Amino acid sequence: MSDQIRILVVDDEMGIREGCKRALSLEQYDVEGAEDGKEGLNKVQKNSYDLILVDLMMPGISGLDLIKKVHQIDPEIIIIVITGFATIKTAVEATKRGAYDYLPKPFSPETLTGVVKRGLEKRALRLEAQRMQQEREQRLLELAHEKSRLQTIIGCMADGVLVTNLEGQLVLWNAASAKMLISKGKDKPGKPLDYYIGNKLVIESIHEVLAAEDKSVSMFSKEIEVDKQGTILMANIAPIRNEENNVLGVVTVLRDITGLKEIEKIKSQFVSMVAHELRAPLAAIKGWLEVVISGEAGGDEEQKHKWLLRAKDRSDSLLALVSDLLEINRMEAGKIAQKMESVQVTDTIKKIVEFLKPDIDRQNITVKIKFPKDFPAVQADPSDMEKLFTNLINNAIKYNVDNGSVVIDGTVEKNYVCFRVKDSGIGISEDNLAHLFEDFFRADDHRVKKIRGTGLGLTISKKIVDSHFGRIEVESKPGEGSTFSVYLPLKQGK
Repeated sequence: MSDQIRILVVDDEMGIREGCKRALSLEQYDVEGAEDGKEGLNKVQKNSYDLILVDLMMPGISGLDLIKKVHQIDPEIIIIVITGFATIKTAVEATKRGAYDYLPKPFSPETLTGVVKRGLEKRALRLEAQRMQQEREQRLLELAHEKSRLQTIIGCMADGVLVTNLEGQLVLWNAASAKMLISKGKDKPGKPLDYYIGNKLVIESIHEVLAAEDKSVSMFSKEIEVDKQGTILMANIAPIRNEENNVLGVVTVLRDITGLKEIEKIKSQFVSMVAHELRAPLAAIKGWLEVVISGEAGGDEEQKHKWLLRAKDRSDSLLALVSDLLEINRMEAGKIAQKMESVQVTDTIKKIVEFLKPDIDRQNITVKIKFPKDFPAVQADPSDMEKLFTNLINNAIKYNVDNGSVVIDGTVEKNYVCFRVKDSGIGISEDNLAHLFEDFFRADDHRVKKIRGTGLGLTISKKIVDSHFGRIEVESKPGEGSTFSVYLPLKQGK
């Protein structure tokens, strides 16, 4: 049997060895013998025993020495000393050195089995205590690991976490919550909430959940403004309950939603601006069509034609606005598929100028294109480059004066290729320059209001430049014209 008790009898008297073996075998123990200390030590080194009977007076390795050596191998082996009456004093000394008990010679089988059983019970208790100690240490280790893992997880969370006990004391928090709310006592857990947190609304909300009598409440959410800078936190507060559904504490998860609220505000403003910009051309188109339908022109076909042309003109503006809005939406959603290749932008600019020639001739504007020979290409999307410079050159013409000029040139500056579009137009005030690339922005100038535009051309231009890892700059003074400079990374290997 694998769990059978194993006993070793170490005695130089064969009669003692055989007698012990016969008596103990009746108790279903597995008993072996050794005729001296050396043989006994060799067996202990090779095998595992629960109990050893040791004669103190043996040649070679003495019983006292054997006790010491055996306990160095296995401290939990029960050792019972066999001794004569003349060596009782020595036997007592042996018990001091670790022997469990001693058995004076001569002894009866009943005395032997009684001492052995007590010794084995002692060993069983020792092993059980050892097992329980190991289990306790293992559980403590697992608890420490679990606590460390929990603290690591909570500590790495971007959201703030606060844990409050039933007494309203803050017992756990992470670095994110400390940054958001906690103003003092970051190294002293276990104090009331108001010791750490100055925001009354947060404290009141946590206490409200702690005191809630409705056991069906699982979470309470509230937006809380925590400082004068307008920081807004979304606090999700949930009670911690036991198996009987009684509240033990509260866990609060804090998320900084300041950016989201700002996005919502911008989105709302954008929708309002779009609605405003769409309403004007739609109302104009509706008005001209109603005039034609009403028959106010009578049979005057020429007048009807003029009104319909005006409606068409406004519908063209409306389509341009919708097209620009869709373009911006695609850019912000990342749905624009850029085909990056080597682009000679000077060729693109020449084509754009040729396309805009009717507008140039109408205002009698002089356009000069001045690029050095072998001007470098850029790595870019050809379609984006066409949109970018069409916007810039078209603006240079639209916001110019009659008989004005536009100069388009370029230079290489360090790792960038710079393209400049300079006009002699109406210019832009310093106040308006700061808002020039915002959605739907148009300068508050009576001359600008007469010129049709969506207010999105420069917004699109800047997004294109940003997507190519470049930058766009503008210099302007009212009445002196404007210069737009586009910097794009120089094509590598050129």
